[in-house]
Amino acid sequence: MTTPEQPEQPQQPEQEAFAVHVERLVAEGKLTATEAAELLEPAAREPLAARQETVSLEKQAAEQGLNEQAAEAELTDGSVPPDLHLDISGYGLQVVRDVSLTQPCLSVNHDGALQLRSGASGWKVSRTDARGLGPGLKAVLSLPFVPRSVRAEISGGSLTLPDISGAARIEVSGGSAALGGAAELRAEVSGGNLSAGTVTGVLQLEVNGGGVSVAHASALRAEVNGGQLTWAGRLDAGQHALEVNGGQATLRLSENSSVQIQAESTLGGVSSNFPLQKSGGMMHAQYSGTLGSGAASLKCRVNAGQIRLVGS
Repeated sequence: MTTPEQPEQPQQPEQEAFAVHVERLVAEGKLTATEAAELLEPAAREPLAARQETVSLEKQAAEQGLNEQAAEAELTDGSVPPDLHLDISGYGLQVVRDVSLTQPCLSVNHDGALQLRSGASGWKVSRTDARGLGPGLKAVLSLPFVPRSVRAEISGGSLTLPDISGAARIEVSGGSAALGGAAELRAEVSGGNLSAGTVTGVLQLEVNGGGVSVAHASALRAEVNGGQLTWAGRLDAGQHALEVNGGQATLRLSENSSVQIQAESTLGGVSSNFPLQKSGGMMHAQYSGTLGSGAASLKCRVNAGQIRLVGS
């Protein structure tokens, strides 16, 4: 006797909606296939826990007890600035551009776990629960605008950001963040990782037991404490500084850099692929050298660490 086949269990509607949303972003070139796979993998592993939430401003206003008329005015008069405040704790958030939207949209693979709110300081994403849903919580924040400025605190989670037009202020503690480009970047990384594309203006970094990489910059002020920094860019104006304490830093100075370098080390070292004059001994030493006409100034200090300078 044959056993009748069991009917195939239907996919959870919320899971399917989140998957469709992610697949649409891939088709439109807003997400890569790799990024989509990372977003969808937890849903495939835990289908019963998968949820999707598209947050409207009206719903958020109701949840927070805000005045509905004021919320509607924010939608119609564009008073909400294009700024982001992102609180990432134990989940992954991907921020993408979607010009087909009229306002930001948050899609989450677990219903009610995150919330999107708006106000005079911009748009804020944060968790709504304290239960701890595990590492499978993922979200996509789609924006109809280029973010002007971003403030992000990441602890035990991950954040991916597109290019922004203004300043980024990022704190990473035991997580990771990836930023496209920015006009300014100020970051503190402790036991985590941060990567950034092109930073056209101020760059200020503090690395404590973590890793930071910057693809291209025209400024540098950094302190590395037991961590690692990889920086590439062109220095041809202004004053710049780097301090390394028990860590490592590699600076790749592009061609046409014009910088005068002064460094001192205590129980550490400074190396380069271009001539540096050294004085002192193994315990304490001074280094000096120049690329180009020396229009910019770079001062380095090393304590039980290493700095490597690479000129193109």
